[in-house]
Amino acid sequence: MPSEPLQLSEARRRLSALVERVARGGPPIAIGRYGRERAVLLGADEYARLAKRARPQAASVQSIEGTLTLTCTPAELSAESRRLGELWLAALEEGSSAPRRRPARRRRRRGA
Repeated sequence: MPSEPLQLSEARRRLSALVERVARGGPPIAIGRYGRERAVLLGADEYARLAKRARPQAASVQSIEGTLTLTCTPAELSAESRRLGELWLAALEEGSSAPRRRPARRRRRRGA
């Protein structure tokens, strides 16, 4: 791509020729305004190649089943889950009962 993008007004005037150039395998063309790149014109084949590469691969695992190993009994897991839930609730209650203080707001004096 050129170091400076093609101006939008110039790209408008030459759009047909630019499309033909990139469609035939030419390099992508940067289009911009005020010297800043805003868009890139590229051929459909190049776009399809980039889109395919950017697309996440189809997940072979549709669920988490079989990805975790349980090292305790289901009863122990249930008890631990209950215990953690109680701790979480207790922490929430403790946090809500504590008075919240707003930080002191400093006023700036305007210079005379």
